[in-house]
Amino acid sequence: MQLLNRIHQQLGNLTKPTLEEVGDALKQISNQSHPDLELYIMEPDKLAYGRNVIYRNDCLEVIVINLPPHKETAIHDHGGSIGCAVVLEGTLLNSIYRINNSQIEPAHSFFVKKGECLYSTLGLIHKMSNSDKDRMISLHVYSPPLQNMSTFKEHGDHPVSLDMR
Repeated sequence: MQLLNRIHQQLGNLTKPTLEEVGDALKQISNQSHPDLELYIMEPDKLAYGRNVIYRNDCLEVIVINLPPHKETAIHDHGGSIGCAVVLEGTLLNSIYRINNSQIEPAHSFFVKKGECLYSTLGLIHKMSNSDKDRMISLHVYSPPLQNMSTFKEHGDHPVSLDMR
């Protein structure tokens, strides 16, 4: 089944999805092969990674991320959204941060391998890195659609607001 059809089938009827519902739907989508996935993979342009919103309704949005070798995202949150991502290709290093005395500091990191999910609770601050020699491709679902995201710098710098639309 085509990727967009599968996304619409699994996610299109959700109105106020929970993190568990988003994760379950994303696992169902990722359990099938999608020969048309390559059509949705964008090369980096303004960011260090490719980012393509491939599906959006009032309740959620779906994004394909292409993180090239030895690249990373900015440290960021997801505004008022929850989310889930599944790695479709490669391995991702997810680094979690916390705010301590108005400073951003690393809390812990872990690898997410092909077929595994990464959950983003409300208020999570993290960055994704690819330390491999091959690209990392992931499929992300956020509810509600992303807005009012913030990026952060380590070593106590104040957050810089960034709307990634």
